[in-house]
Amino acid sequence: MTRADTAAASFSRGDSCSQAVAVAFAPLVGLDEREALRLASGFGGGMRIGGPCGAATGAVLIIGLALDGEDDTAGRTRVMAAVESFHARFLERVGAIDCLTILGCDHRTPEGRSFRDERGLRESICLPAVRAAAEILDEILSVDS
Repeated sequence: MTRADTAAASFSRGDSCSQAVAVAFAPLVGLDEREALRLASGFGGGMRIGGPCGAATGAVLIIGLALDGEDDTAGRTRVMAAVESFHARFLERVGAIDCLTILGCDHRTPEGRSFRDERGLRESICLPAVRAAAEILDEILSVDS
């Protein structure tokens, strides 16, 4: 099972988009599943304000844990380069970075949630974004290893 498969399964069982990506990469950065779920819990749904996609923020969280050393300027430079690369690739694959644009609705409102749920956007849009984030993250971390 690939990390993208693990992320997709996590998301499908009800974890948020950010949690799904974090859980898939948790062992790689020395976290257990529970720690990853807790660490990423506030980022889903664009941090609940429709901001950056939770799958993307979950990936950025992992990039920082994987590539930054303690008090290491070179590590922070590696992180920033990897984050820029991730965002460019995610934007190319998904079409946007922010949750509201990706979904095409404001999921913070009752009308937006109904729109999302009636059209199955969690499965048709969010799940592929989770998978894309995990695939891109896997590529970035394998290159940087």
